Amino acid sequence: TAEAVAACRRATRIEPKSARARSALGDALRGHGLLEDALAAYEAALALDPGHFAAQSMAARTLLDLGRIDEAVAAFRRAVALAPDQADTHSNLGNALREAGELDAALGAFAAAIARDPSYAPAHCNLGNVHQDRADWSAALACYDRALALDPGYVTALTNRGNALKQLGRFAEAVQSGTRALALSPANPTVLANLGMTHVAAGAFEPATGCFAQATALRHGAPWSAAERLAGTAAPPAPVPPPATAHFKLHHDAEQLRYLRDRGVVGEAFAPVIAAYEEVATELVGKAAPAAPLALSERQWRRLAPWYNRPIHVPPSPALANGAINPDHDAAALSAAYGDSRPNLVVLDDLLTAAALEALCAYCLEATIWYQVKHGYLGAYLVDGLGTPLVLQIADEMRRRLPGIFGKRRLNQLWAYKYDQRLPGIRMHADFAAVNVNFWVTPDGANRNPETGGLLVHRVPAPSDWAFRKYNYDVAAMEAFLAESAGAPIRIPYRQNRAIIFDSDLFHRTDDLDFRPGYENRRINVTMLFGDRGE
Repeated sequence: TAEAVAACRRATRIEPKSARARSALGDALRGHGLLEDALAAYEAALALDPGHFAAQSMAARTLLDLGRIDEAVAAFRRAVALAPDQADTHSNLGNALREAGELDAALGAFAAAIARDPSYAPAHCNLGNVHQDRADWSAALACYDRALALDPGYVTALTNRGNALKQLGRFAEAVQSGTRALALSPANPTVLANLGMTHVAAGAFEPATGCFAQATALRHGAPWSAAERLAGTAAPPAPVPPPATAHFKLHHDAEQLRYLRDRGVVGEAFAPVIAAYEEVATELVGKAAPAAPLALSERQWRRLAPWYNRPIHVPPSPALANGAINPDHDAAALSAAYGDSRPNLVVLDDLLTAAALEALCAYCLEATIWYQVKHGYLGAYLVDGLGTPLVLQIADEMRRRLPGIFGKRRLNQLWAYKYDQRLPGIRMHADFAAVNVNFWVTPDGANRNPETGGLLVHRVPAPSDWAFRKYNYDVAAMEAFLAESAGAPIRIPYRQNRAIIFDSDLFHRTDDLDFRPGYENRRINVTMLFGDRGE
């Protein structure tokens, strides 16, 4: 892709007024992962030729990839105007409208695509996705089946069909659909992740962890051996830098490698690696707001590439024979308290057994799985190395121990977040689920203010007609709504091994943080989402 970019740049120098050359440059830059630069190339092509359909269509796709949803919708509308008979353009407009939460308009766009080409399988699949958004699983399944009748090898339709079957409780068929998708696309982390969640719903945790481990290896490489950890290098690094990192991410990784070196897990060969992380982190200070992601230069990437976001150490984390959830909890009382509370919320102290808490704390400190750069904190997901037998055991026992809260709702997402002591936590949001379980694992001694450091939960839910993007990202809209609709939030102070179980529709955010410096003092929470919004 680097050679393609260079060739296209030469073409634009030879013919600087060629919209075709600018559009081709945009395609090459997209292939090289440089989305902002690609968008600029497409815009340059459109400035030369406003009727250039390929540039308009790809500019819209790039805006969608960048998360600039409203601009993407407008750009796709312009593409539809340029080529009104193109079924794929109407379908792409529908995808953007779906992202914007305009589900009725998205249905109209997909219907327009199908009217222009009834054999266009992606439009049927995308139509099914809107029905899934509305929890109409049977209608979604019918759409996926139509897409597969047109294209039996359509991997996305097979995967989404498996999700719909899972929601309908038809687990054997769901596994079969996901397995077919995997056979067609064995190196696809998304297919593996979806099949893993289907196995979780079916209660088959060994194949689930196998799927998550395969997805992790595809995304980040195979876990390093003990010899590789001592030598300091394993497989060749990824040639393309990540889309973004942050100062706090590099600072964390240096601290973690030092923690592992001091315990003999990695060798002294990591001393210059730690120094490189710290030096690059220092270079990034002042380049952007402290919590904001930013890009590495080519030189900086070369210094970190062999070690950045690699599974250097991923220790085993087996399920515990004696259980993970504290058996002393009164399940009936907790379920009654949850059902009777307005809003639905209950606090549960001493969630895990001592053995489970110790094992989970050790894993979160040791495992180099903190790949995802969020806004001021780091994330680890099931397909990043968090999909361990212990973590799935905790989620399953939680659901089974409290049937009065969870009922038949299944786990649909799980993650862990690790915070920087100098930065704020998660901003206001609600989650796409029925029940949220949030618990903390860092020792209480790390928290300098025992009255804060936990969670603020507002007493009103997100409006049912708000799209995910609005209730999960649009902080201004949420704050305006809460100013009119809610009083003071419920404050749950931080405590190690404390869980908050609450309605996922409730707006919530991390409380003010005042944790001590030092790697082992970083606040860590685990979040488990059960069921679907609206259940």
